[in-house]
Amino acid sequence: MAYVDPRAGSMAAQIAGGSREMDHAANRGLRAVRSVAAENRLTGNYIRKTFVATVPSVLPSKVGPIEDRLIVADDEGATSIEYGHLVYFKNARRVRYVPGLHIMGRALAQMS
Repeated sequence: MAYVDPRAGSMAAQIAGGSREMDHAANRGLRAVRSVAAENRLTGNYIRKTFVATVPSVLPSKVGPIEDRLIVADDEGATSIEYGHLVYFKNARRVRYVPGLHIMGRALAQMS
């Protein structure tokens, strides 16, 4: 019967987190996000405020720190741009829904 060290998954994640391949994949994702965002850009602020961040993993590790990569859109309106929002008209009860552009979701679909 084979024995697998319970720390093996954490060790593999720690090795992968420090690899250049993870950086390469994250940068490929960033290019996809910027490509999709460029189709709808008005000012370019969203594109300028996207970047890859290396962050500690949220999962506990038995062997030490594990690094993850996040593609971040740091624009003030990133949530509204992604999922949509309501526009309220001044001195009126009228409201209009502006649909989201789903930039991150479409970029993810492009990558697969």
